[in-house]
Amino acid sequence: MRTFARTLLFSALAAVAFGLPEGALSRPAEAPAPPSAGRVVYVARGLSDEAMLVLTSAVAAEGRQGVVLIDSDKTSRYTKAFLAAYRPSRVVPVGSFPDGIPDLDARLGVSTAPLMPWTREPPEDFWRALFPRIKTVVVCPAAPRRQLLQAACLAGMAGAPLVVVHGEAGDAEEIGKRILAWRAQQIILVRDVSDLDNIPSEMSVVCLKDEQAVADACLSRLGRVDTVVVANPADRGKNRLGLSTLAPWTALQKHAALLLTNSDGTDAAEVVRTAVRRETLKRADAVLLVADFQAIPPEKRQNPAPSEKEPLIEVEPLTPHGTEPYTFAVGRLIHDDPAVPLLMLARARLLAESHGRRRALVASNSGGGLPLLETFSRNTASELRNAGYETRASFGNDVNGADLRKSLAEQDVFLWEGHHSVLVRDYEFPSWDEPTRPSLVFLQSCLALKEDEAGPMLRRGAVAVISSPTRMYSGSGGACSLAFFDALLYDGQSVGGALRQSKNFLVAYSLLKEKMLTKASPHGGAGLRAAEAFSLWGDPTLHLPAPEAPDDALPLVRCRVVGDGITLTAPLETYEKVSASKYEAEMPANGRLAALLRREVGGEGESLVPFLFAEVRLPKARPGHSPVLHTKLSSRHWVFLWDERRGAGYLLVSPRSREDREFHFHVEWQDAEAAAAR
Repeated sequence: MRTFARTLLFSALAAVAFGLPEGALSRPAEAPAPPSAGRVVYVARGLSDEAMLVLTSAVAAEGRQGVVLIDSDKTSRYTKAFLAAYRPSRVVPVGSFPDGIPDLDARLGVSTAPLMPWTREPPEDFWRALFPRIKTVVVCPAAPRRQLLQAACLAGMAGAPLVVVHGEAGDAEEIGKRILAWRAQQIILVRDVSDLDNIPSEMSVVCLKDEQAVADACLSRLGRVDTVVVANPADRGKNRLGLSTLAPWTALQKHAALLLTNSDGTDAAEVVRTAVRRETLKRADAVLLVADFQAIPPEKRQNPAPSEKEPLIEVEPLTPHGTEPYTFAVGRLIHDDPAVPLLMLARARLLAESHGRRRALVASNSGGGLPLLETFSRNTASELRNAGYETRASFGNDVNGADLRKSLAEQDVFLWEGHHSVLVRDYEFPSWDEPTRPSLVFLQSCLALKEDEAGPMLRRGAVAVISSPTRMYSGSGGACSLAFFDALLYDGQSVGGALRQSKNFLVAYSLLKEKMLTKASPHGGAGLRAAEAFSLWGDPTLHLPAPEAPDDALPLVRCRVVGDGITLTAPLETYEKVSASKYEAEMPANGRLAALLRREVGGEGESLVPFLFAEVRLPKARPGHSPVLHTKLSSRHWVFLWDERRGAGYLLVSPRSREDREFHFHVEWQDAEAAAAR
């Protein structure tokens, strides 16, 4: 390889330097007319892994926010729906299409641009279309692959074509001719070539000796990083999806750093924790795993609420232990058809442009056997309405599979709360195949986060699915979904941030419950199990468009931080009391509920205890110090969970009476050891 590198630089670059007229290197190239403005979608089929890396990095480098999709027979119907909504000015087929372009046009419902055939290398028309003028070129060997993945990111960031070197006879001459034709002014060469001489001074050559050097070059261009994308570069092969091929494209779309695991994918959590110790990555908030469960496997651990059926459960990497706070917003880009993750990323563009009414569909307690869960669901439906969603809700015997299927396609949010068997076996949910709007789907049901159940929704139109691959109690699951939607609706959280906040609510509640109960809970650990179980398949940085709140919206629970003071305020108004069988609840907008019950005086019913909860950012936070809160409220009625890495805390309060409306806390900063001892 080093011989090839020397040949390339000495012959090809020298040809560039000495074979052009004097001053050609510094004079801007005469660029052909730029392509017509507008949205361009590239639809690929029959491309190799390497070709997909070249294509996606080039489209990202071009800088006009082009879209890359994969043509797949299983997704044609849904790609057609996306294109109809996105309305691109051009759809460019790239690669090879066995049934011809007329068949592609018919399946996608568009008239495509002329085919760009792609054999071993892309056609010159491809480069001319994306790069009217090429200043920089990234040249990288095909192996090792992890280095190539980082080089694809660098090419996209540098606005440069990625040229892949195979070390075969004639490569140097061919690449040299290409660079000569492009009149490139800078070459970023990925390989240790520090011992080379005879490099023309007129040509700017940057040599990056290994994977780490390429990754560092990417970080230097990124600046502040809020998101990291994690992939396993060894995920190709038999029964492996090879989703790492999409990781550079995903990182470029999200302005994210690309992190790579070992060949087993078992060190994903450690890779992230090590990376965020770096100054440039310490603010990373979201982690997007671009991998199936073979590439980056879940972690097995003891069930916090053990049962004979599930002594162990599987959790996503970076799930904390016990009552530690959840510090990252984690999501996973996954599907058995690689075309679907690209569709999911593309649909986010439709969300960013959507306006007007937002619709939500809530279905809970089909058949009527889960009244406690229904009590949560009725309040979640109220929160959606209060935030401006046009909400259709059905409960108990009013839930009907045929009606759900009919209305689901037009919803922006779908919340199912109930038995998994009803949705899958009775309603045949996985067989529903109508395209949907770009939507958020929350399946609050045991065992629903599986490819057979969640996968079809991602194919049909969902941008994200949240559910659980394990069993849980309906009360803790309902508490999680209510807390999630409150964070999404009222705190302006991303989908991943809202799920993180709901998990931290459950952790805080488990701590508060220990203080408030005089005897052990019969379902100890249920809240922690729900926090560990719920996972996101989708982009954790995704934000849903906020509808306009109605004129009669109820005032919200609010939190205010001034200096070292925190004030948590509950409004006078609450929602109307809701009831389901013997359970009832009455809570303010942006309040919280958990499965803590109190018996009504003189009655047989049980009421859910309402809580006030807030994610609190403390501007005076500094490393090595933790906040200690002081208040007149009894310690049995509140807890504060602190995440030092993010400088954020989670304050949970159980009012002593309905007349208590305002709660004041003073923050004292202590070093971490003293605060822990206290």
